[in-house]
Amino acid sequence: MLQLSRRIKRSMNQNHQLPYLPSLLALALAIPLAAQPQIGGGTCNSSTLNGTYSLSLTGRDVNSSVTITNVVQGIGLATFDGLSKVTLTLSNNSNKSFATAQTLSGTYSLQSNCIGVVNINTGDTATFILGSYASGTDFFLTGQDGTYSFIGNGNTQPAGSCSASQFSGTYAFNGNGFALNSSAVSGTNYISGLMTFDGVGAATGSWYIASGGTSPLVTLTGTFTVSSNCTATGTLTDAAGNAYALTVTITNVTTAAGVTNFVFSGSNAKEMFMGNGRTL
Repeated sequence: MLQLSRRIKRSMNQNHQLPYLPSLLALALAIPLAAQPQIGGGTCNSSTLNGTYSLSLTGRDVNSSVTITNVVQGIGLATFDGLSKVTLTLSNNSNKSFATAQTLSGTYSLQSNCIGVVNINTGDTATFILGSYASGTDFFLTGQDGTYSFIGNGNTQPAGSCSASQFSGTYAFNGNGFALNSSAVSGTNYISGLMTFDGVGAATGSWYIASGGTSPLVTLTGTFTVSSNCTATGTLTDAAGNAYALTVTITNVTTAAGVTNFVFSGSNAKEMFMGNGRTL
């Protein structure tokens, strides 16, 4: 009799609990789904990037060794059509050649979380992760092409065309790069200093290059030219006769004060570097 009573009680308990299980499971599944935020706010699509942007792109050879054999640093422009096509126009410095023109083109897309992809199929074969931020005024890239792994970024270009008259004043700058010896990478470096542009075509500079120790202050003089697409080139020569080729892309212009920011690269047989300049 006692065993029969226990069986009846166990059966009643099981019958009482079972009807609630589906409801409890549905509630448990619904709570975390309702609480999940949408990453990135759902604010982006391919039209978020539309127009011409500055571009800085640096790469190092793809290998598992900590030794760096091949490096490249490019400054130029990135043009997005707001739909699916992108073109990258670069002036590249590497440990083997300087100021080498390169044009890459392909397709891009952006998801609602502002992360997407660039597939380059003309001029090279490469894949990049693409990210947009600041409501489409800036972007970043990371990727590789089988020879180099890359990291880069860009900013919106000034509205309208640029001229030498807007490039007037003194700018602080800093950057990093590589020391070279007979086209081989012999170390890394950091550069910082000042550059002054006169708004006509003359330029002066003073900088330190730290490569295995801080170098003395180097003063330089030279010339520059500005193209209507807001890129510029120049040559500065120090007192010892060492000439540095400069490539510049202007990233911001205010009509009252002229150029306020730019990205740049520099190179000669012993050094290559890239960085950012800002008006004082």
